[in-house]
Amino acid sequence: MLTALHASLRTLLYDRGLIDRADVDILFDAPAKAWIGARMRPTISFFLYDLEENTDLRNTGMQTTRANGVGVHRMPPRRFDLRFMVSAITTVVEDEHLLLWRALVTLMKHPTLPAELVPEPARVYDVPVVTKVTKPNDSPRVLDVWGALEAPPRPALLYTVTLPVDLDVAIQAPLVLTRTTRYLRTHDGAAAEQSVAVGGVVRDSKGRPLAGARVSADGRAFEATTGSEGEFVLPDVDAGPVTLRVSREGRPEKRVTFDIPSDQYEIVVD
Repeated sequence: MLTALHASLRTLLYDRGLIDRADVDILFDAPAKAWIGARMRPTISFFLYDLEENTDLRNTGMQTTRANGVGVHRMPPRRFDLRFMVSAITTVVEDEHLLLWRALVTLMKHPTLPAELVPEPARVYDVPVVTKVTKPNDSPRVLDVWGALEAPPRPALLYTVTLPVDLDVAIQAPLVLTRTTRYLRTHDGAAAEQSVAVGGVVRDSKGRPLAGARVSADGRAFEATTGSEGEFVLPDVDAGPVTLRVSREGRPEKRVTFDIPSDQYEIVVD
């Protein structure tokens, strides 16, 4: 759900905020000092710093639906507030303010996510995904969040997305995580180098996992084949922009570029 929400927020800002994908990154990493210093392009940062059930929206009444002539009773989904600190990272103050203002206006114009941008896992609940730019007395101060990250403070806004969570849904897909390895070359005292094991999922345009697809990274000979749930793992991928290639028998190759390490490596093919 979170990965799908990140994709929706990216699309909202790029398309509705008229922000050029070729010029600006939208990332969901913690904006710590070292991370900020590593940015090569202007970046809008969505940092998820808190999530909490919205008890004001809790509904304890049973919902009844009919399927195949049989009544099905189930508890309605719970609603959770996801709180983001949204900031702009650039080397030019004027650009930083311009990006942050564009993000603010775009987010405030959409107090609910447009229907076509609602994450696929949330659409089945038929409830709006409500958003708001949070007032200071509703959340920790921005300065407190920057302080916890040990990063120099900069202008930011606090943004809340309220998502439905169905506690009756079983988790069936495997958990695929990204592992990062850092090591030092002791013979010359060079700075730490970093390699990443990239784990992700390949899906078709309807969201179904694809088994048997071949996944590889530009510049690497190793090739992974997706499992029954579309999952794959590529070891020892260099940090930074990397293009992943997905090949299937009788289908054109799909190429997707990620900024590694990233918070998601989900690839959708036609």
